[in-house]
Amino acid sequence: MPISKELLEILACPIDKKDVEYKKDEDFLLCKKCDIRYYAERMKQNTCPKCGEEMEKIKGEVLVCVECNRWYPIIDDIPHMLPDELREDLAGQ
Repeated sequence: MPISKELLEILACPIDKKDVEYKKDEDFLLCKKCDIRYYAERMKQNTCPKCGEEMEKIKGEVLVCVECNRWYPIIDDIPHMLPDELREDLAGQ
């Protein structure tokens, strides 16, 4: 389900407090072993940086900051907007 317009208007990047843009049907790489998804356009390899396992390509939703270009996945209709130091998915960036 797409994120509501009302929610999108109040969400902001937790790092620089700028607006975020909603993107639907983006490519992700999912490591089933680690249960981590990586934004495919930012990855250089198809193996998990954490465990080395081959990852599966999936589609998903994402929020991207219009200023700093950080990305935040939407998983099970919930935006995961954690600061960099709490994100395992930035290991391969």
